Amino acid sequence: MNLRSRQKMLTVLAPCVLGVHLAIAAIARPSFALMIFDDALPCATLVIAILAATHNSRRKVGILPLFWKLMTAGLFMMLASQIFWFYFDYKRQLSTPSPVVGDSFFLLAHVFFLSAFALRPHSASAGRDLRIRRLDFALLTVWWLALYGYFCLPWIHVLHDLSRYNPSFYVLAFLQHLAIISALVFLCVRNPGPWRRFYGQCTCAFVLVAMGNLAVRGIDRGLYYAGGIFDTPFLLSLVCFVFIASFGGSLEPRDDATPNRELIQGVWTSRIAMLATLSIPVIAALGLFARNTPSAVELFRLRLVFGAMFLLGVLVYGKLSLLARELVRLVHLTHDSIENLKSVEEQVSHSQKLAALGRLAAGAAHEISNPLTAILGYAELLVDIPMLSQEDRVSAKSIQQQVHRAQAAVVSLRNTLRRNSPVATLVDKNTTS
Repeated sequence: MNLRSRQKMLTVLAPCVLGVHLAIAAIARPSFALMIFDDALPCATLVIAILAATHNSRRKVGILPLFWKLMTAGLFMMLASQIFWFYFDYKRQLSTPSPVVGDSFFLLAHVFFLSAFALRPHSASAGRDLRIRRLDFALLTVWWLALYGYFCLPWIHVLHDLSRYNPSFYVLAFLQHLAIISALVFLCVRNPGPWRRFYGQCTCAFVLVAMGNLAVRGIDRGLYYAGGIFDTPFLLSLVCFVFIASFGGSLEPRDDATPNRELIQGVWTSRIAMLATLSIPVIAALGLFARNTPSAVELFRLRLVFGAMFLLGVLVYGKLSLLARELVRLVHLTHDSIENLKSVEEQVSHSQKLAALGRLAAGAAHEISNPLTAILGYAELLVDIPMLSQEDRVSAKSIQQQVHRAQAAVVSLRNTLRRNSPVATLVDKNTTS
């Protein structure tokens, strides 16, 4: 089965899974079996989406392989999250498991998605130097997890209060979705043609993910139950990911209309990563003024901030070291370029001197050749005069010999210039005219 046939098969399977969900949601009543079955449907759809995206990661065109690898990693993180929720719903019949693992995977998946779109896969010049981008990705990952740990984890680990944990997580997830959707809308506006359609499809998919995340909030009000119509937006978004992977396999990167776009993108990515790093102590400082916060929660947050700042500091140090090495490399490269430029300038100066000498010699050879030719001609006329004495005839022949010697000197000068000067043609033209 070729690649196109596999993609078609996957795009048929995904809507079938959605159809099964809609049929069961319309007739089934809330039950444990419905909950377990409904948890399995997103897992199956995500496996289909991962298979579709994996095919695209094998392409060898620009930054597209890395882009699809990050997209696949994000889908895999979402699959890990859904597998955990399958285990969570099964386990809570017997105990009260913690939702932290599933929520962490869910947030981490969107960090992969955001990093993938930040690569600008539509650009043929994107991703030429990814060493700093990798550190920026690590910084943003630690930042999102630090925000999750600061705003959400205290309520579940310290107070074991889901009524305060869930709203904090939903707000954080909504902000993450909002960041991705804003970036996709920006990319959709700036890129015409097939890439606009691609980014538009991605925007719709993440809007559906955000809607599904907001719909789950109905669980706090007793409106949501697993397997119902509230799960449809999220499952529909996963079907969209399958179609996105199928359509994205035919896309080709194009040249940027704006010069140095990759450099500008790298600068802004670094700025955002550094602002995210600096926001952690600012958030911690603002948290000190929060009212009605238990002391145990404040202590937990303080420890978390110190740990996050240590990790972020290590990453920033690594980034600065990398930038310092890159700066040293560029300084050496600049020094070598200057030395090469000096060598070229010396060669140009030498060539200009030779050219001037060639022009001078060409002019001198031209000016000398004409009188010598005239002298030689008159000497030959003298030799041919019958009444010329023997002594005068010998003098005329001596004049001819000396003229020939002078002409040989001019020819020797011309040959020397031909070997050493770029103006030999000029010499030849002047001496033969």
